[in-house]
Amino acid sequence: MKIRRIHLPQDAVAKMVASDREFLLLAGHMQNEINSVHKVFAWCLHGGRAPSESSIMNLADGAQAMIYARVLTGKLCEAWVALGKAWFGTKISQRLEPKLHPLARDASTKLKAYFSRPNAIHLVRNSFAFHYSATAVGASWETVAGGLTFEVILGGTVGNNLYLGAELAANAALLKTIDPVNPEQGLRVFFDEVQSTAANFTDFLEGAIMVILEELFGTDIGKLGREEEIFPSLAYSKVEVPYFCIPDTSK
Repeated sequence: MKIRRIHLPQDAVAKMVASDREFLLLAGHMQNEINSVHKVFAWCLHGGRAPSESSIMNLADGAQAMIYARVLTGKLCEAWVALGKAWFGTKISQRLEPKLHPLARDASTKLKAYFSRPNAIHLVRNSFAFHYSATAVGASWETVAGGLTFEVILGGTVGNNLYLGAELAANAALLKTIDPVNPEQGLRVFFDEVQSTAANFTDFLEGAIMVILEELFGTDIGKLGREEEIFPSLAYSKVEVPYFCIPDTSK
């Protein structure tokens, strides 16, 4: 694949208005984190195993995907708080919003509408993303205890043990918070809102970063820098992040 590497001269960055420079660096940092966590979440779901293969492996991968989904909700919520100060709370948004590409401007509108109302991301962030609640998890254990998957699984090596019963209880508590009546609907809402909000952040942040860089350089950044070819080893759709892994053995 071809990439373009654009050097940011220190003197040019130093001359930027402090609020512009701070937002540029913050937006890039947030975009990197959201992209990375979102990819790992998606790769945990890839699986690729046929229904006839081990159901416990599928369950473990699904449980791991939920872990990353919770981390992602926390990052999305914190990103919105940061935008409130660094973008909407300064004159940057007034100056640059009209210059945004329509896709980025539409994403900004969707983010404002989403976070202005009660939403699954706020609910999950406040109770399950960055905070542990023994009471909330403990209150949901009976919901999942009746099935055969209420288990402790010992894989025999560090990192391959899975406390599946505990994870199912935590997920049951999370879904009950989103939809007290229909957990399956709660899961659909959770995944839909996490993925769509992550996509809107990506569109908005990319657009805002491009506008600031074009102001900095005074030209289309696609004309700057140097093109370089790199050779990733896997296509996006082929990447998997399984829970259970074969341990490395020393020779």
